[in-house]
Amino acid sequence: MLSAFLALPLPLIVLISVGIPVMVVIPIVRAVSNSHITADGDAGFEGLVALFGFVGTAFALLLAFIIVNVQGEQASAQSTLFDETSTLESVIKETRAFDPTVAPEVKGLVLDYLEKMRKYEVDMTPPIGGDPQAEAAFEKILIRFNKLEKETEGNEAQVVLDAVEQLTTDRDNRVDTPPGSLDLVTTVVCVVLALLTAVVMALLPAPRRWVKWLQSLGVAVAVGLVMSLVFYIASDGYTKEAEDQQIQRIEAIV
Repeated sequence: MLSAFLALPLPLIVLISVGIPVMVVIPIVRAVSNSHITADGDAGFEGLVALFGFVGTAFALLLAFIIVNVQGEQASAQSTLFDETSTLESVIKETRAFDPTVAPEVKGLVLDYLEKMRKYEVDMTPPIGGDPQAEAAFEKILIRFNKLEKETEGNEAQVVLDAVEQLTTDRDNRVDTPPGSLDLVTTVVCVVLALLTAVVMALLPAPRRWVKWLQSLGVAVAVGLVMSLVFYIASDGYTKEAEDQQIQRIEAIV
């Protein structure tokens, strides 16, 4: 369910993230306003104020923890993809320089690998170790260069073979690096704390009705926006443009 939500367009994610706390807060604010309770009344609100401070602090700390961890994982995944595409670019250029007659065949193998890598490993979460179809396409590249090694004498193709060996290492690093993702339990706790923050603020009285609405809706919208930021960082759309640019760079040179 969480992965399906993260796959939604960003405007829809923001709308849902902001809309839910706002809809929760509105009836509470109406009830508090209609009760005619004010901050100067005889009711004691010290405990409610303390609860708001505790819940708000807990929400902020958990939110910062999630953002730092998910963004760090996303950056790591981007780095490993960049390493692989850079090495793949080197393989193509070194092959073309070594033997231009081999370039057309390598071109087809590389394009097939890039297509399957994008479809099964970049645009969706692959299993640890890589998707079998992308792995099969990659194996065809290795087989072709093993054949090239046998066809050459001595160390003539050593530069190309070294690049292919590095490519193998880079692919292993990428497919073994988990993408940035939200843990379901942590996300649920964060969402509950976000709603509690908005609800407790809605329960607090204010000297004027318009101030009450402004405070409550302001906190609800702010909570929804920061939650939508968390969801955006963990979504595919956060890294899709950078990933596409890296892959398109390789496609352009072949």
